[in-house]
Amino acid sequence: MMSENETFYDNEIAPALAGLAKRCQDRGLSFLAVVEWEPGEHGRTLTLQAGSGLGIRMADAAAQAGNNADGLILALMKYAHEHGHSSMLLKQLGVPLTPEKSAA
Repeated sequence: MMSENETFYDNEIAPALAGLAKRCQDRGLSFLAVVEWEPGEHGRTLTLQAGSGLGIRMADAAAQAGNNADGLILALMKYAHEHGHSSMLLKQLGVPLTPEKSAA
């Protein structure tokens, strides 16, 4: 059963955020909004431009991970494997500083 706040989010907030996301996308801007209607329950609206920065991608990974820190760390590690990083902690976890070359 949906809560009153979740229904409000679905009926009013999510459509408004979708409109803002579309406006941002049309302008070449990345957009992320996360709305929590009760602890642990949230909705997210996202549009990322090609080459968008790590900050917005980390924020999105955190939103997707929710209360699961392991999910966030794994997402950061995956990104770092593909794009490289400068993190001492990721290096300690065995993630190479430079992107790994894919076998062709």
